[in-house]
Amino acid sequence: MSTAQNLKEDRLKKLEKIREIGWNPYPSSYEKKQMIGEVRDMEGKQVKTAGKLFSFRTHGNIAFADLKDESGKIQLFFKKDVLGEETYKQLSLLDIGDYLGVEGTVTKTTAGELSIIPSSLTLLSKSLQPLPHEWYGLKDTEQRFRQRYLDLLLNPEVRERFNVRTKLLRFLREYLDNLGFWEVETPVFHPLYGGANAKPFVTHYNALDQDMYLRIAFELYLKRLIAGGYEKVYEIGHDFRNEGFDRSHSPEFTMVEWYEAYANYHRVMDVTEGLFKFLAEKLNGSLKMKIEEKEINLSGKWPRIPMSEIMKEKLSLDVDSSSKEDLMAYCKTHAIELIGGETKGQLIYVIFEHSIPKLLIEPTWIIDYPEDVSPLSKGHPTKKGWVERFEGYIAGKEICDGWSELTDPVIQRARFSNDQKAVRKDKEEAQQIDEDFLTAMEFGMPPTGGIGIGIERLVMFFTNTWAIRETMLFPTLKKSGMSVHTPSNEKQAAKKSAPLFFTREKAIAFVQPRLAANVFKHSLAVEAVMKALARHFNGDENLWGVTGLLHDADWEETKLTPEKHAVKTVEMLKKEGETNEELLNAILAHNFDYNKQKEPMTNMDWSLSSCDSLTGLITATTLILPNKKIADVTPEAVLKKFKNKGFAARTNRAMIQQCEDKLGLPLADFVTLALNAMQTIAGDLGL
Repeated sequence: MSTAQNLKEDRLKKLEKIREIGWNPYPSSYEKKQMIGEVRDMEGKQVKTAGKLFSFRTHGNIAFADLKDESGKIQLFFKKDVLGEETYKQLSLLDIGDYLGVEGTVTKTTAGELSIIPSSLTLLSKSLQPLPHEWYGLKDTEQRFRQRYLDLLLNPEVRERFNVRTKLLRFLREYLDNLGFWEVETPVFHPLYGGANAKPFVTHYNALDQDMYLRIAFELYLKRLIAGGYEKVYEIGHDFRNEGFDRSHSPEFTMVEWYEAYANYHRVMDVTEGLFKFLAEKLNGSLKMKIEEKEINLSGKWPRIPMSEIMKEKLSLDVDSSSKEDLMAYCKTHAIELIGGETKGQLIYVIFEHSIPKLLIEPTWIIDYPEDVSPLSKGHPTKKGWVERFEGYIAGKEICDGWSELTDPVIQRARFSNDQKAVRKDKEEAQQIDEDFLTAMEFGMPPTGGIGIGIERLVMFFTNTWAIRETMLFPTLKKSGMSVHTPSNEKQAAKKSAPLFFTREKAIAFVQPRLAANVFKHSLAVEAVMKALARHFNGDENLWGVTGLLHDADWEETKLTPEKHAVKTVEMLKKEGETNEELLNAILAHNFDYNKQKEPMTNMDWSLSSCDSLTGLITATTLILPNKKIADVTPEAVLKKFKNKGFAARTNRAMIQQCEDKLGLPLADFVTLALNAMQTIAGDLGL
C-alpha cells in the first residue's frame, strides 16, 4: 500500500472516531463573523472565524496550528487549560487540510506571534486526502492543471493571477459601459459557423434533430444586432475552435468582441488603445509594463503602419509589385511552410506572420491587410486588393484583431462564395454562406467597426504570464495515455513516414566511429532526453531516440563550416538507405539557424533543437562540481546557470527557451525531465 493510501486509511479511522464521540464532521453551516485578514487587526478582542488547517504541532499541554482563509493566515495557540482536557485530547483527531471554526481571543505569544487562543472549536470538514507538503508545494505542471484546487491552495501567486482576471473583466465592462456600449448574449450553438477562419466543433441538437456547431466567434450575431438598430454592442463569452494546443492557443477560450455603428477601423483602434491604457492604470497603476524581459511603455500615440510598408522596410520585399510566383519563391528561399493553393494575398499574410511580429516591440498597429485573408472587412478605398483591417502588437506578440466591417451585402456574398471555392487544403476553415446574415445586411447596415480580443491573451499580457493554461482555471487536458494535438503535430499526424532503416544498434555503429568520444557521449545524452520527451508527448520513442543518436553524425566534418552541419548528415543517411522524413527533417531543422534548410515545425523538431542545447548546459553544470557527478546536479542548479549568460556562453539559451513557446513545456519542467533522463545513463556519459 502506498504512503498516500496509508495516510488516507489513518484519516478514515479518525473519521470513525469523530462520529463515535458525537462530532458532526460535515456540518451544514457555520457563523463565521470575521475573515482572518480582519482578525489580524483585532488584537485583544474576541473573534469567531474559520479556515483550513495548514500545519499542526503539539508540545505537551499546548499546541500550535496555522489557519488560512482567502484573506490571510493566522496562528492558532491551543491551551489545555483554556479548551478543557477532553477537547484538547481530541485535537489528535485533526489533520492538516481539515476545515475548522474557532472562537477565542486574539493575542501575541511570548515570541511575538499574533495568534488566536481558541476557547472552543468546531470541525467543519474532515480532510481524507493529505495535502502535498507545503514547503515543497505543488510544482508538477500537469498536476497543477488537473488539480487546480490544490494549486490555488498551495501557490498564492496562482490565486492572485485569477484575481487579476476577475478584476480585468470588471474593468473591461466598466470601460465599455462608460462609452455607451450594451452588453448582450448571443447563441453558443450555431446552425452555421462563421465570423472567423477556424475549424468548428460539431454537436447534435436532439430536440431539433440536427447537427449544430459550437460558435467560433460572436461576430455575425453581434452584427445582426447592429442591423437591428443597436449602435454599440459587446459580448464576453466562450468560443470553441477545433484546432491545436500551443503556448498561446486553446480550442476553448474566452473572447470579448465589440461593434460600433458609424465607426471605422481607426475609431476602433482609438477605443482599443484607450482600453489597454485604462486597464494598465487600473490593474498596475502605471502605463509602464514588463512583457517577459522587455520594458514596455503604453503611453503616447501608437504608430499605425500599413502591412505592405513594414514588409518593404523590414524585409526589403515590395509585395505590391511582386507576383504570386515571386512570393512563393520567397517562401521557399526562407523555408516558410505553405499549406498549398495559397492566393497572392494569403502568401503576403503568411510571409508577414512568419517574419514581422517578433520585430514589433513597442505598441504598434499594423493596418491594411490583404482582402484574401479578411472576408468580413471593408475594402480599402484607395488600395485594390487590400482592406481596412488592423492587428495590434506589443513586445512581439499579437494582442487583438479588428476591422472596418463590410456592410455591402453583394460584396459580402461574393466574399463568402470565394472563400468556399478556395482551393487551399484548409477548406474546412472557410467562411460559410450565411443566408440569414446576408438578409440582415440587405435590410441595411450602417458603417461599422469591430474587434475581437482574447481574454486569456489580456490576462497573459497584464500578468506577464505567457502560457494560456496558466490563465484558465480548469484548462482541458488530454486523458492519460492519449496524445495531444498541437498546430505542429496536427500537420505531422497527416503524414505517414517510411519505416526506420536505422535501428539503435545500426545508429550507434554508424556514428561512434565518426565522432570524438565527447561528441558521441553528447549524442547518447540527446538520445536519452529525446526518448523522455517522446514519452511526454506520446511520440514514437524509438524514432525520437534514434534521431537523437544520429543528429550530429557529421560533426567532425562540418564543425568548421556550420552552414553544412546536418545537411551532410542527411546526405549520408539517405545514402545508407534512410527514408523516414520525420527523422531527416528533424535533423536538418536542429541547425536551421545556420543551414536554413528546414525550419523546425513538429514537436519532434523542436524537441531535438531544444534538448541539443540543454544537454550541453547540463553537462557543463556537472563538470564544475568537485566530483563531476551528474547525480549531484539539481534542476535548480541548472536553472541558475541558465540565467547566468556568462556560464557556458556558447549555449543557445534562446533555443532551450523554445520548450515553452513551441512545446508548451515550462522551462523548469523541461530541465527536470532532461536531467532525470541523463542521470539514468550517467555511466554511459562518464558523469
